[in-house]
Amino acid sequence: MGSSRRTFLLMDANVLIDFCDSDRTVLSLISKHLGTVHVPLPILLEEVDQFKDFDWTELGIIGVDPSLEIVTLAAQRRAGLSFHDHLCLLLARANGWTCVTNDGRLRRECATEGIATLWGLEVVALLVEDGALPAKAAEAVGRSIQSANPKFITPQVLDRFLKRIGVRSKR
Repeated sequence: MGSSRRTFLLMDANVLIDFCDSDRTVLSLISKHLGTVHVPLPILLEEVDQFKDFDWTELGIIGVDPSLEIVTLAAQRRAGLSFHDHLCLLLARANGWTCVTNDGRLRRECATEGIATLWGLEVVALLVEDGALPAKAAEAVGRSIQSANPKFITPQVLDRFLKRIGVRSKR
C-alpha cells in the first residue's frame, strides 16, 4: 500500500481518538503517504472531542457529509453496530474505501460486505515500511495508544506491532 499504491481510507472514531491522544501528526503522514483520509462529519462533530476546536483539514482529513439516503440507512442499525459504525460501513461500501477501525464488530461486518479493513496500528506500521515514519517514533505512538486504550490495544497487540516495525518489546 505504499506511496505508489495510494488508497482511500475511511477512519472510524476509535482510531482518530487514538491518534489524537498519542500524536495527531500521524494523521498528516497517513494523508500524505498512504491515502486520502475521509471521516464522516457526524463522527468529527459528535464523537471526536479533540477536533471540536481544531481544524482537522490541517491534518489532511476530508470531512464527508453523508447523503440523506445513507444517513437513513445508518439509522436502521445492524445488530451490534452503533449509528456511527454503520455509517462508516455504508460509506466505505458505497465508495470502495478501506475502513480503518479497531472495532471488532465493525471489522466483521465489513468483512461480510467485502470491505477492506486496516487496524489503526497497521496503518502506522505501513508508514514505517514506507519510510515515512521512523520505527522509534512509531513505537512511541504505539505505546501511547496502548497506554490510553489497554482494553483494545492489549500488550499482545502492541508486541505484534513492535515486531512488525522491527522494535524489540521491553516487556
